[in-house]
Amino acid sequence: MNPNEATDSEWADDAPTPTPETHFVNWLEIAAIIEILSLKWVLPVLALLDNGALRHSQLARALRIDAKQLSRILRRLQEKHVVLRDVDGSQRPVQVRYHLTPAGRDLVAILADLGSWRRHGPAEADPGPADADPVTPRPRSPF
Repeated sequence: MNPNEATDSEWADDAPTPTPETHFVNWLEIAAIIEILSLKWVLPVLALLDNGALRHSQLARALRIDAKQLSRILRRLQEKHVVLRDVDGSQRPVQVRYHLTPAGRDLVAILADLGSWRRHGPAEADPGPADADPVTPRPRSPF
């Protein structure tokens, strides 16, 4: 049966709604970014890199994070083109710095807008019971 043909159902909403394929692709891309953002150290790393390029040791020291774990997070962010690793081989020892890509800066701006929306969200939103604790999702370990 052709999805665009009319059906003899008594409910008008029973007819299949054609959905552009790009609709699903966009949501899958967003879900992939949300998955990366939900990793434990990603948001603090992005916040630090938003202030400028930093070396691996500077990031590890500022976050008090294990170097191996930080390397994994930075690698994931590089794979998603959020962070760029610059290697300056003209000096000894070799200088490696991490900074946000233009897409990474855009992402940080979106996250800032999201935080602002959360603080100043719609007034008609129901805050829930006064004695209820907000549920804070625990970050999933990427490994």
